[in-house]
Amino acid sequence: MKVHRLLLIFILFCLTLICVIAFANFQTANNKRSTLCHTTKLLTQIEVKNYDASGVKLRDGTFIRKVSLDNNRKLKVIIFPRAISPQTWLKIPQSSIQYIGKGGDDGWEEWLRPDYFYLLEVPPKATGLAFGRLCYRNGDVEVQAIKKLKKISSGKININDKINLSTEEPLPNINPYSVIVNTGSNHRDALGAQTEVYFTTQDLKLN
Repeated sequence: MKVHRLLLIFILFCLTLICVIAFANFQTANNKRSTLCHTTKLLTQIEVKNYDASGVKLRDGTFIRKVSLDNNRKLKVIIFPRAISPQTWLKIPQSSIQYIGKGGDDGWEEWLRPDYFYLLEVPPKATGLAFGRLCYRNGDVEVQAIKKLKKISSGKININDKINLSTEEPLPNINPYSVIVNTGSNHRDALGAQTEVYFTTQDLKLN
């Protein structure tokens, strides 16, 4: 009986040690990312000599998405470029960004660490959006049009039949120019305030 008790104590000690090490490594990675972000210039302040025809300098890891809005407009979304030209790209005003709630797709990760979602009102003549990197999460923003919104209960909504959010009342006004942006599970990556977002009205030469 005593042997079993010692074995149980040893197993619990090992599990606790593993959890502490994993948490420390996670915090170290996050701290390195945040330090890198805070020592890096804004996307429009990074000087490069060879922007492409769309005023963008790509990097390994940059990816481009297409988002169709409800009014049949199509946006090109550039995520994590190396730099963008201030002559082509303008910063989205903070008044066009509103925190909408936290949640996710009801997976266990979202239950433990829910993601933060923002409503972004796209400028009427915008043809593209560009987003900077997240500083406090190993990942990038996710952007999608709002095709369907359903109120489940007080303070609970479902978007596009897959994103469940806990929200504050009253719900923000959603128009045909709105997109929803997921900035990950750390509230410090607030859209606009920390995570950069820009728009352009020029015709983009991007695939």
